[in-house]
Amino acid sequence: MLVLRKQKSLGRYDSYTGVVTNHRMIFAQLTGDMMKQVATSARDQAKAEGKGFWGQWGDQLKTSFNYGQKYYSMQPSAILAETPGNFAFDNSTISEIKLKEERDNDRGMHVYEMKVEIHHSSGKYEIRMDQDSNFINLLKQVYGQRVKTPFGFSSHGVNIRLGF
Repeated sequence: MLVLRKQKSLGRYDSYTGVVTNHRMIFAQLTGDMMKQVATSARDQAKAEGKGFWGQWGDQLKTSFNYGQKYYSMQPSAILAETPGNFAFDNSTISEIKLKEERDNDRGMHVYEMKVEIHHSSGKYEIRMDQDSNFINLLKQVYGQRVKTPFGFSSHGVNIRLGF
């Protein structure tokens, strides 16, 4: 599972959970309403358990970060039907996945993230993800040599950056 962001404008973006199966890469959109509902439910449950403000807040954060875990138990067809913004690429149509390391200055800090270019039979789709070796290893496991990483990049946490 991958946490992905599609840039819109002025620092805004749409969030997706990327679900990679043996047959396709599914993009499950995470809407603002979905996050509000999850946060409210977690807060209400924590309150019912007698937790104070900090306990409620902590449960809201945990639930938000773990939201995509639900897709492990869902059928791909159910994931695609969840919201109108969900879509997928068949793995057989993906010819290349290019990962490019970039600085993300929009989020107010110098964080390295990965720009992901997915080349498929209908064109190219660009999206961003946090630099995380688990995500990159998952892509390499499923797509093999079709995944291209930057020169000097290692998914094992040792990266050589020249000119920064």
